[in-house]
Amino acid sequence: MEYRFEIPGTLPTLNEYVNRERTNRFSAASLKRKTQDYIRAFILDAPKFPGQVTVWFDWIRPDMRSDKDNVAFAKKFVLDALQEAGVITKDSWKLCTPYDRKFAVNKSNPRTVVLITDEDF
Repeated sequence: MEYRFEIPGTLPTLNEYVNRERTNRFSAASLKRKTQDYIRAFILDAPKFPGQVTVWFDWIRPDMRSDKDNVAFAKKFVLDALQEAGVITKDSWKLCTPYDRKFAVNKSNPRTVVLITDEDF
């Protein structure tokens, strides 16, 4: 089984999260919660994956200002949102393998594309 969805816009980077954490840990927690709530709005029709999954990420950004590792940090928010919504069982070592598949630039349509599959790669 496969499920693909898109998250419009950009998700917070590692630097943005760390800056919030340094300013006020409650601000960082609020950023995480709001981001996960935003992500969950795009997975309302998602099927449930009861076992092992592979999650592929395509990061399409408006520019190249952020390092790829800073951008890919947002997978933490996505995986936690998927787990909270019951789409995946856990984002643990044994049950979830995330991969960054592509980084690209599109000024007019930045987004994150997520593909979940239960097939073994």
